[in-house]
Amino acid sequence: MIDEEKSFRISNIFYYLLRGRRLIAIFTVIGFIIGIIVSGISYMQGEMSKEYEITSSIAIIALTRSGNYASTSNNPNTDDVRLAQEITDSAIYVLRSERTLKAAIEYAHLNGVTVNDIRSNLSLSQYNETQIIELTLFWRSNTEGVRILEAINAVSGEILLETLKIGNVSVVNSPSSRYIIGGKVSVSNWVIGALLGAVIAAAICILKLFVSPLLTHANDLEDLYSVRVLSTIPYDKRFGDSVPFADDASKAKKDIISLSHILANRMEHNGYKKAALTSSIRGEGKTALCANVAQQLAVTGKKTLLVDCDFNNPMLSSMFDGVIPYEKTLNAVYFGDADDTDAVHHITGCLDLLPAILSDEEIMLNDAMLSVIDRIAAPYDFVIFDCAPVGMDAGVINLRKITDTFLFVVRFDYADLETIEKAMNRLTESGANAIGCAIVGVKTFKDILLEAQKLSLFIKRPRGKNDKKAKTKKQKKSKKSKN
Repeated sequence: MIDEEKSFRISNIFYYLLRGRRLIAIFTVIGFIIGIIVSGISYMQGEMSKEYEITSSIAIIALTRSGNYASTSNNPNTDDVRLAQEITDSAIYVLRSERTLKAAIEYAHLNGVTVNDIRSNLSLSQYNETQIIELTLFWRSNTEGVRILEAINAVSGEILLETLKIGNVSVVNSPSSRYIIGGKVSVSNWVIGALLGAVIAAAICILKLFVSPLLTHANDLEDLYSVRVLSTIPYDKRFGDSVPFADDASKAKKDIISLSHILANRMEHNGYKKAALTSSIRGEGKTALCANVAQQLAVTGKKTLLVDCDFNNPMLSSMFDGVIPYEKTLNAVYFGDADDTDAVHHITGCLDLLPAILSDEEIMLNDAMLSVIDRIAAPYDFVIFDCAPVGMDAGVINLRKITDTFLFVVRFDYADLETIEKAMNRLTESGANAIGCAIVGVKTFKDILLEAQKLSLFIKRPRGKNDKKAKTKKQKKSKKSKN
């Protein structure tokens, strides 16, 4: 099983992250936008919930009920000050107690206000280890908030004497209020949203590595399925646009020529002349490879016939002659509407094409069709069949009756390994002879990085005027150099 033999590579993680760069960029932007929305909602909520901060400060005095200081003098000494500092913590507890807050509510004649309402919004703190206590109250009404703190200051002295038997309160700063801006635009929400979006997208990309791994290492086919890889054709965006490649500097052309020679040598060595190209799913570059391989075989002087057997999606004619009428196709020969010679199209001196088209009358690879194809292919040195993906159409296996071998085509980073395995098993289990496989569209990290550079979230500036200026400068420099 594939799961038992699958090896894990750390480089795969980086590859899948680079591969999913667009998804990561999109999720990052979405997260950034969500962060802006959350920040906006927070701002609006703050604006809707107006709040005031009411502050006051009091000093604890070490007085007894008789009105004298603890040292029994009329004026405080250092011992009285020290004692006041020591009882400050206890005084804070008493000031926040239910007894004090209830007394303050009654003193201020507040209706609808509870002890918990005040306590949850009131904070008291000792100022720099002195006997001074700072009171802060957050309240919805400034006037009512001021009344609450004034009431606490008024009742706390008597309650301190009743509970602690010592202590009184002297107001340092009378209660005052200020409006707190409710809405705040938090840029951190934007950053957090963008990072969260990027992390989610990265996790999705890495999850694909474990759930549905793709072919990202060419040697995996040999390691996992013991199938011989005849050639790895590098990624070329022009691959499949035309046949043959007009540009000799194309990265793909050199390897296609190499594949054609390897295929020809192996077929001649084994006495083969008919090879069918198939794949696991559509979109793997099978048809383009068929056309290019046939073209290169014909260049060597071998009389080559290219047959379109992908009846559900015939594409070979569009790569050479374009639109072909019905009476000049394999369809017409099969239904007896044309002779064999009518359907054969001469592409070059040694290359011929036997095209098929979509028609209302369904055709398939039955014995009658195979007989027609075999008859037309008889005089050729090499016959290359472009057939449907074996992973999608099991009828392709019927070609084994008239072909010598199959070449399995796999597109790099396209079909998952499980799909490839099932398609290859279907081919080999049918008894078909597989000469090997070819991997097309092989990408390196450099290719992916170059693609990533093209990804931009911003609108590019217009080039017209700047290009004209640059061209003018270049012309002036060339004139100077000539002079």
